[in-house]
Amino acid sequence: MRLRAPEFWEKKGLIAFLLWPVSVIYGLVIQCRKYLFDLGFFKASALPVPIIFVGNIRVGGTGKTPCVIALAQALYWKGFSPGVISRGYRSSLKPHQTREVLLSDSANDVGDEPKLLANYLNPLKIPVWIGANRQLTGINLLKSHKACNVIISDDGLSHYSLARYSARDGGRDIELVVRDSRNEGNAFLLPAGPLREPSTRPRDATLDISMTLEPNNVETETPSNNQHFTIDCVMGDAYQLIQPKATRALQDFKEKTVLAVAGIANPEKFFAPLRSVGIKVIPLAMGDHADYSGISFDEYLSDQDGVILMTEKDAVKCSHMQDPRIWVVPLVMPLPNNLLNWITQILHRQPDKK
Repeated sequence: MRLRAPEFWEKKGLIAFLLWPVSVIYGLVIQCRKYLFDLGFFKASALPVPIIFVGNIRVGGTGKTPCVIALAQALYWKGFSPGVISRGYRSSLKPHQTREVLLSDSANDVGDEPKLLANYLNPLKIPVWIGANRQLTGINLLKSHKACNVIISDDGLSHYSLARYSARDGGRDIELVVRDSRNEGNAFLLPAGPLREPSTRPRDATLDISMTLEPNNVETETPSNNQHFTIDCVMGDAYQLIQPKATRALQDFKEKTVLAVAGIANPEKFFAPLRSVGIKVIPLAMGDHADYSGISFDEYLSDQDGVILMTEKDAVKCSHMQDPRIWVVPLVMPLPNNLLNWITQILHRQPDKK
């Protein structure tokens, strides 16, 4: 099954307006649910360490995973002991199970995004745990890794059972909303539009992510509430799937015809930068969280001397392939110093300030 966002989500057309009444009902449901948590009808429990929520209000990928990786690495090098929790979408876990993700795990067992997180973070001894219940996942992570003093939640903005004392209210928990170039589309809630929550949803900061080949992050003065940071997600040199130490600059593929594979929510943000350096792209949009267990790329590229470029999120599901044509394009997200300084100042607040 290929998960793709419908085109009518990007503009306020006829289909969107026909579905708008359903969106109103959906909005009332999520608002009532939030009020029930606020009033204490539904139980919400906090963790003993601060939580950084890296999420999106738009359905589909906006750049959360590379942001989580970059943030965990940056906090590690600043002397923190971070841990990461994730849902583990399409993992083999049952609803109330949790587990740690190890380098030896396959994407089929733990999900593609957690596997990618572990590939980057396990070498630094940063634990990655998965589970549908964010609170239980965080508790079990802390039990197993007692030195952990900050948790990064990959998504989970609307998991209100995990109580938070947000930075905007004086607390140490931080809610970061990640957006890409599509922004909020037509700004309608599901199903008329792409939003899980209204665009007016409170947050501590908004991270506007763009895909590029050259970083151009500019640090600017930001207001105290709902800060906005523009961050470039940079495509690095490609590495060969069967021999990761073999690397090639993307410019090496200029004027060549390559099969570009992207099983992500917005595949065009992978294809466009490749085209920008003169690569002749044959696009293969597989849909978010695509399954590669039975696929053969010969169907799309019969040339045995050809080149296949794919995202790292796809590569973790293609590790079984012994195809020398496959080159993987990693993403690096250099975070601005003013963003990191702002986050560390919040984490250093006294926990009993409330």
